[in-house]
Amino acid sequence: MAIWQYLLIVVPKNSIDKNYNIFETNKTEFLPDTDSFWKNFGGSITAIISELDLILPKADWGNETYLNWKGNGNNNEDNDACIYLTDDATQIKEFQFRIDLRKASNVTNVLKSILELCKRYDLVLIDLKGEIFEPELKDIVNSLRTSNAFSFITDPINFFENLDPEK
Repeated sequence: MAIWQYLLIVVPKNSIDKNYNIFETNKTEFLPDTDSFWKNFGGSITAIISELDLILPKADWGNETYLNWKGNGNNNEDNDACIYLTDDATQIKEFQFRIDLRKASNVTNVLKSILELCKRYDLVLIDLKGEIFEPELKDIVNSLRTSNAFSFITDPINFFENLDPEK
């Protein structure tokens, strides 16, 4: 993950308790598993994939169960998304995306489009602090503004000077 990317995890709204912190039970250094949140998802996986195809170009890696999309990093459009499916490709295990904050159009175009997709399928977002958000830009603005990605792009020198070696 590039430092200028803001990551959000996507899960079905009806599968998560608003008081639950997805990171509290995660004992690894990796992002927490979200497959349990998708067990009762009744939405169309193929429709979600088709809509993502319209938002971001499909990446040239992955396979039938590990789907990836990737923007043009050379044009400050280093947006990406990935969906992991079960082995039989009938259920989502994980869905996450990252927005390149170096360019405003990534927020106004790509992020807003993904938020609209999330609204249509009744999905919510979880940031790296474990906060849960409705798919509304106004709801995630504070998270975005307090993210490492935003801190880096607004003042990279200060960002590096304030890194805590204990973390």
